[in-house]
Amino acid sequence: MNNAKYQVALSFAGEQRDYVEKVARHLQSRSIPLFYDGFEKVRLWGRSGSEDFHEVFAKQSTYVVMFISKAYVEKAWPRHEKRSALSRMSQEQGEYIIPVRFDDTPVPGLPEDVIYEWANDYTPEELATMIAKKLGIRPFDGKASQVPPPSMTSLTGEITFDYSSHNGRYIIGSGMLEFETKWTKASNTCIHVYNDPPSLHGVALAKGCALISQVLNAASLDYTSRSRCPSVGQIVVLRNTEGFYAAVHVLEIKDDSRGDDRDELRFRYAIQPDSSDSFAQFVDV
Repeated sequence: MNNAKYQVALSFAGEQRDYVEKVARHLQSRSIPLFYDGFEKVRLWGRSGSEDFHEVFAKQSTYVVMFISKAYVEKAWPRHEKRSALSRMSQEQGEYIIPVRFDDTPVPGLPEDVIYEWANDYTPEELATMIAKKLGIRPFDGKASQVPPPSMTSLTGEITFDYSSHNGRYIIGSGMLEFETKWTKASNTCIHVYNDPPSLHGVALAKGCALISQVLNAASLDYTSRSRCPSVGQIVVLRNTEGFYAAVHVLEIKDDSRGDDRDELRFRYAIQPDSSDSFAQFVDV
């Protein structure tokens, strides 16, 4: 379907969301029009899911990547998506469903001779590259700097990463609680952090705070500058465009222009999921 809204739609059970979301992010970084429900929560909110999903999986997509598992076959929403995709497949002369298996659960209605791949044989990034090739998009059609940055989706954690890679970007959290951080070199005692990423509304320094738990009134901080330059030991507070806060404790900075063997940033973070601006309950390690 040449005028399809989506080049590819991803159909899966929630048990495989972590893997599929990474596939979706890599496809998105290649500017491929795709349907992944996690990217369309606001549009889908309040709509008729059965009607909307039928349009996507039966009419609006060039291909459907079907992530097959026991949960996929048993759960209601994946079954609905599967029926819609199979109804379209029965009308197509060529390929339509691209199966990816997590296990060998039979899929009622899917012809047994359809060739599939095993998800466990590929990283999400590798699978996304294969899907792009299926769509006729070469691996190097996009810029290398457009690949998704590394990420950690938990609400708290400790990160060590090379800030000279991925344009200095690292994502913490997910969905409405996502904060894409962006860092650049200053020295091995301080580092620049920016509010440039689309998910951020502002960045601020929590002056006088040496621990995340000491940040008690994040809303009162100064977010009016595009960038800040925290030193080792300082706390940066991020506010995203959804109104949530994250606190980042800069633990260590390495700078290869000042005698270190690499550029590296280590930080600890906490995200407030209830939109509170106080981190008093956070347990600093």
